[in-house]
Amino acid sequence: MNYKQQKKTALYCRLSVDDGRLGESISIESQKILLVQYCKDHAIKNYEIYDDDGFSGTNFDRPGFGRMYEDIQRGLIDTVIVKDQSRFGRSYIQVGMYVEQFKDAGVKFIAVDDCYDSSQTDYDMMFPMRNVINEYYAREASKKTKSAKKAKAKAGQFIGSKPPFGYKLDPNDRHHLIVDEPAAEVVRMIFTLASQGNGFTRIAKILREEKVLTPIAYFNQNNPDYYKSDYWRQEFDWHCESVRVMLNNEVYLGKLVYGKQRNKSMKSKLKVKNPRDEWIVVEDCHEPIITQEMWDNVHKLLSSKHREIKTGEVQMFAGLVKCADCGHALTYSQKQRADGSYHGSYSCWMYKTHGKEYCTSHYITFDDLYAVVFADIQRVIRAYEYDADRFRRLLDSRCSSNADKKIIALTADYEQKTSRIAEIDKVLNKLYEDSALGKIPESRFEIMQQTYDAEQETLRKELPALKAEIDRLKEQTDAADKFINVIRKYTYLNELTAEVLNSLIDKILVHHKEVGSDGREYQQIEIYYRFIGRLDAAEQVKKIA
Repeated sequence: MNYKQQKKTALYCRLSVDDGRLGESISIESQKILLVQYCKDHAIKNYEIYDDDGFSGTNFDRPGFGRMYEDIQRGLIDTVIVKDQSRFGRSYIQVGMYVEQFKDAGVKFIAVDDCYDSSQTDYDMMFPMRNVINEYYAREASKKTKSAKKAKAKAGQFIGSKPPFGYKLDPNDRHHLIVDEPAAEVVRMIFTLASQGNGFTRIAKILREEKVLTPIAYFNQNNPDYYKSDYWRQEFDWHCESVRVMLNNEVYLGKLVYGKQRNKSMKSKLKVKNPRDEWIVVEDCHEPIITQEMWDNVHKLLSSKHREIKTGEVQMFAGLVKCADCGHALTYSQKQRADGSYHGSYSCWMYKTHGKEYCTSHYITFDDLYAVVFADIQRVIRAYEYDADRFRRLLDSRCSSNADKKIIALTADYEQKTSRIAEIDKVLNKLYEDSALGKIPESRFEIMQQTYDAEQETLRKELPALKAEIDRLKEQTDAADKFINVIRKYTYLNELTAEVLNSLIDKILVHHKEVGSDGREYQQIEIYYRFIGRLDAAEQVKKIA
């Protein structure tokens, strides 16, 4: 046989992150030394090393193994040697399957430390047993790793491999994040653009035009040898998905969030999302880059659709203007005047889509809406400036009174449902006992059990929403302070912007035009301010005429 046609021996080594904790004796280098020495002792000269450093043994989706398996299929390998079966894999079914495939292809499998040679015996009782033990070990190691990560997450420790854009690892504690100011400025810029009504695509376009480095390009400045591919070299190629992820990352509020998703199983890399109530969220873990107020403003805007108008801008009232009758949004449209300027107006989406059988037009021009809202905001600002203490007392009395009443009612409902769940537990225990003693027929027991289980499940599903509403209302007890902190920023307001509107206003209800007794048309506009609701003229503090 000529040397070029001579088949080779594959020396396969593997080490996962968890395996590395077992010490130097199992390291990749130690495995290579052992296997090469085995070849010398057995006069094997033509061999090649295939290794997977940092890869789990619970599945075979590994580059080194994939390359070796291709060579086996091409008929280039006649022997595979590993330190022990656990280095080959920890899934007893897949390990057995591959060894059988090797046999069928005329490839010998040797596990040195296990004294196993597939060519020496037809059946080795210990072989499948070792596979089962290896898989059990992998499952236990996986559980312990997850448990350790959860404990660190609950303690507010950062456990990721790379810090999120805007932060860097504390040199004195790798589990703590500190602000990376140049990157943090980009994060603030993105949130500011979003607070001005810009959507993901628009923000990405602005970042590209202003030649702002992408997170991956910025990271590469400090870690030039980290990326092997040239993808990072597209330095300013921002994508709208990157912007979306950043705007939804609570890390910028000083929080750490763990458990948003998980592997479908120990052997699968497929990720599945976990419900929010299963996340681990720890607050005040590091310095925030974004204030809660900015976060709330941005997410209020993101919750509604924002389309660019013909001038290339996002309409400032987007997401705020609603029909007072059907509750749907008023849609914006504009026409170009003879002089080149644009004339904008709003009308009810339900009316425009389905006709007058469903609603009326609720038509209002942009200029009229702007004038009414601007005047009302200025009126509220002047009321605060005229007598700040009295203005605060007025808001306190309105907000606290309304919230307190609702909190009392909802708390009573929450406690009643919690009590009922406990009662059902007792009833079910009694049913089990009566069924076991033969006091009630099995068929009757099953019907009653299903009924109580269904009721209990419904009650349990209602509790989280009730709790969230109670917490929200409790926050309203300091609504006056929150609103005043916002309005202080705009005491010298010269114009309206999307940022101003979304900071101050929760919603604007537009009524349909009506004709008064004097034959003139009038239209009612209701403005609901954030935290405090409506502030009608009759309620406001007296001010200079």
